[in-house]
Formats: sequence, C-alpha cells, structure tokens
Amino acid sequence: MSGSALTVNGRTYQWPQQPLVVVCIDGCEPDYITQAVQAGAAPWFRRVLEHGSSFNADSVVPSFTNPNNLSIVTGVPPSVHGICGNY
Repeated sequence: MSGSALTVNGRTYQWPQQPLVVVCIDGCEPDYITQAVQAGAAPWFRRVLEHGSSFNADSVVPSFTNPNNLSIVTGVPPSVHGICGNY
C-alpha cells in the first residue's frame, strides 16, 4: 500500500514506523508447540522462539476466541470490554 495513512470507517490510522505481526494460537496447550519444535516439525516456530518474542496468555472465562483475543489486546476482561462469546 502506498501513503502514510489508512482511513477505515471514518477513522485515520498512521502506518507504523516498524510493522508488528501478532500471531494468536487459540485452543492450544503451549507444550504442543514446544514438542513440535523439539521434534523438528515446526521450523517457523523454532525461529520465532529463538529470534523473536513469545508470550503465553491466560484464558478468560468463557474460553472463546473472540473474548480472549479482545482481552489480549485491551488488557481487560469480558466484563469490561463486553464481548462474551463468538458472535
């Protein structure tokens, strides 16, 4: 994309100086990733764990994708952000 800003729904966002990619893996025990890396079955994850950043997040209740993702990006529980299900 060209330009230094993007307008969506009437709001303008500036492009970041350094792009950021966030990968959220939903419904997966972290040990599954660790075991796949150790077995050589997940080279991309190995590179991310060795050269990038990795964090584990606690699930919120209810444990659905949308409430959890919104809690990750806002830092507040569903009782505050209001998204309590996958709808």
